[in-house]
Amino acid sequence: DHIVTPASGPHISDPELRHIESVIRTKFQLSADQRVSAIVVGSAKLGFSFLEVRKNGQYKPAYRSYKPGISDIDIAIVSPVVYGKIWSDLASIGAHASRFPVSSKLGDYMYHGWLRPDHFPSPKAQRCIDWDDAYREIQQYPTLRNKRIRLALYHSQHFLETYQQRGLRLALEQEKFV
Repeated sequence: DHIVTPASGPHISDPELRHIESVIRTKFQLSADQRVSAIVVGSAKLGFSFLEVRKNGQYKPAYRSYKPGISDIDIAIVSPVVYGKIWSDLASIGAHASRFPVSSKLGDYMYHGWLRPDHFPSPKAQRCIDWDDAYREIQQYPTLRNKRIRLALYHSQHFLETYQQRGLRLALEQEKFV
């Protein structure tokens, strides 16, 4: 439960998280009653990464420490409205295409209730462009400029929690093979 609480953790402050929420709220024209939450997850929250990773021929062991300036600060943005707006735009592109638009890993994440903005297809839908604009604005905030912020968009707290639980299950499975 600790890994999905609103507590900011040692590498980003509560005011920085509120700023991120404010930028997303403004860019997507959310009303005060429409939820948007920025929640630190991963090694920036825990102080270490519990999964080993093999990517592009590189190996990163499990339990590696968070390294300021080198490690990413992963932030889950939870907003059913923003998720719905972006997914609506993406679905509209697919509906108007003569064939399935792009081979992408976007659907792999959507299956788990979240979207990875770095997997948005090209050409980008307007709300994907809006997301990129919001991300650039967030990166310009004085205290966030030199931090490696990575955002992921979740439909709901439920999907955030189940995806984090999945990561814990995978880590336990990795331990069984060590």
